[in-house]
Amino acid sequence: MRYTASTALECCQRCLSVEPGDPDDVDATPRWMTIHARFPTGTEGVAVLLLIERLDSLALNRREIESLVEYLEANGVDIFLTLDRLVTTPEIEPFFDLGRRCDQLNALLD
Repeated sequence: MRYTASTALECCQRCLSVEPGDPDDVDATPRWMTIHARFPTGTEGVAVLLLIERLDSLALNRREIESLVEYLEANGVDIFLTLDRLVTTPEIEPFFDLGRRCDQLNALLD
C-alpha cells in the first residue's frame, strides 16, 4: 500500500475543509490538487492544507502555523500569494473568513 504526502489529506474544493485521505485510493488524483491551477503540489500542497486547517484558530495553533509558514517559505511557496488566490477565487467559499485570517496571519508573523 502506498500512502504518499499527496494522498495523506483531502480537501473540499469549495469550503477548504480538510480531512484524512483514503490510503486505499492510491491511483486517484486527490481533489485538493485541482483547487486552483496555481496551488502547490506534493508535500508543499499538503503543508498549505495543514496551514489552512490551522488558520481557523490562530491563537491555539500559533506554533504549528509559524512552523508551516517557515517550511513553505523555505521551499519556495509564497503563502500569502497562495492564500490570496484562494480568497479571490469565486468558486471557493471557505468555512471561515480566510481573508480576515490572512490579515491576522500577516500581523502574527510580523
